[in-house]
Amino acid sequence: MVKKDTVKYYAAPTFFILMLLDGQFTRLLENWSRNYYIANAHLLLLGLMCGCMVLSKRYMLITSVVLGMLFDMYYVGVLGIYMVALPLSVWLMYALADTLYRNVFTMFFGMIIFVTLFELVTLSIQMLFKLADVSDTFFISRFLGPTLLINMLLFIIFIFPFKKLFVIE
Repeated sequence: MVKKDTVKYYAAPTFFILMLLDGQFTRLLENWSRNYYIANAHLLLLGLMCGCMVLSKRYMLITSVVLGMLFDMYYVGVLGIYMVALPLSVWLMYALADTLYRNVFTMFFGMIIFVTLFELVTLSIQMLFKLADVSDTFFISRFLGPTLLINMLLFIIFIFPFKKLFVIE
């Protein structure tokens, strides 16, 4: 049985692997839909949400800044987009902890809210610095809708293994 104290030793490498899996899974979904729909997988957000239940706020914020920086360097090429969005998401997870972590049902709806806010924040930063120009219709119908759908399915599949991985009662 894994102890609660040891989670901090394998959490950061696990989050890094989840970040890489997110990118690969997203690319697979884009190829599958022939780039008509863009669905971003957010296993990292789900992992961070489970990690926030057992790890300290300081640990999670530092980890999310580092992961955001790595995500920006590897996938985007512009520092700052995910480096802001990930720590903001983690901070919100802690701010809503009393409501969010009551049961799996509230975590499910919390995940929907976090994915939506995460995508809105990243898009807003990109539009602010003129890195992207996206219409509202395209964003909602071809990006946010499929992203939410795939993340709902990922939540249903992975929530119980993640709860076990992060030693959550």
